[in-house]
Amino acid sequence: MSRGPASAWPAVALVLMALCLRGPFSAVGPVTGELGDELGLGGAALAVLTALPLVCLGLLSPVAPLLAARSGVHRAVLVGAGAIVAGVLLRLAGAPGLFAGTVVLCGGIAVCNVLLPAAARAEYGRRSATVVGVTTASIGFSAALGTGLVQPLADASGSALGALALWTAPAVVATLALVLLARRRGGSAPPPAAAGPRAGILRDPVARAVTAYFGLQSLAFYAMLTWLPAVLEDEAGVSPVAAGGLVAVGAALTAPAALVLPPLAVRRPGQVGWVVGSTVPTAAALVGLLLAPAAAPVLWALLYGVGTGMCFPLAMTLVLQRTRDVAQTGRLSAAAQSVGYLVAAAGPLVVGLLHEATGGWRTGLVLLLVLLLAQLAVGVPAGRPRLVSEEARTARPARGR
Repeated sequence: MSRGPASAWPAVALVLMALCLRGPFSAVGPVTGELGDELGLGGAALAVLTALPLVCLGLLSPVAPLLAARSGVHRAVLVGAGAIVAGVLLRLAGAPGLFAGTVVLCGGIAVCNVLLPAAARAEYGRRSATVVGVTTASIGFSAALGTGLVQPLADASGSALGALALWTAPAVVATLALVLLARRRGGSAPPPAAAGPRAGILRDPVARAVTAYFGLQSLAFYAMLTWLPAVLEDEAGVSPVAAGGLVAVGAALTAPAALVLPPLAVRRPGQVGWVVGSTVPTAAALVGLLLAPAAAPVLWALLYGVGTGMCFPLAMTLVLQRTRDVAQTGRLSAAAQSVGYLVAAAGPLVVGLLHEATGGWRTGLVLLLVLLLAQLAVGVPAGRPRLVSEEARTARPARGR
């Protein structure tokens, strides 16, 4: 690969796309009340709307390798980008459009989530960890932008739907950049192994460990986005505005962590030390919220953000480091994200149900701490310097499962 501006262009296109992978749905939460008023939606419908993105990401992630096998990694990412643009626009069509558009745009996000690491691998080979780090930082920044800007944009436009529709602009820019990249690469189809069953790769113990780690760290992050503001309000006496601001800052910490961690983590064959180190801040935050929530709520929120912010880029790095080629990277990424986002959707729901049943947050916080220990337990084998087996490239799942 040549050096210079031409070699940087693929990274720029991928980073622009990553900037659109969280904001379109992280922006929904802060304006659910306004959306309910505008569209006449009740509490149950709004609850479904907030859970729908993660469920879609989990169910639709396996589609990505199928697209890549048929059209190549770059063109498949372009299809995902087009779906994001279409979904954002479709949400303007009233209540039915809001739900249908969410499904369409999250389908596009699922495809891009899975294939961005594979596209980076195709462009930069074993040097792709830095690019994956930058794209992961862009994803974290996207979540923070969606959460932090939607309310001012809704106030300025006079409509929550109008604020959500403004994500059309960056999505179109990213799509145009990917059009140029896809034309330049001419498809870059992966090897035939990419077309194998996605479940087959999970027969490999290394792939299972990476997948479990991805799922549990996703659960911790989305539990933070969903419930940490309420925990800070109820347990620490923080105002709603301050609590939302602390969570936005915590989500934004993914960006610097993603820039720094992957290049450092790949300097050694194994990443066990990083797995352990990234668990400590989240554990400290949960223990602090359990034992002395009002003593240092800012510290607990920032520690939670630092810990979960480190774990997401580390999980993406493990997908790269444990696989042998572009096709295997795409398949493991699909499996990890399919399982991971379904787990992430279930976690906040369970924490919410526990709060409703007990009238407090302690039981949910204890559950998150137990799951964090499980995350550490699967992260250690995922971080060891081993690769997914050669057989997992084409392995088929046992019948009857």
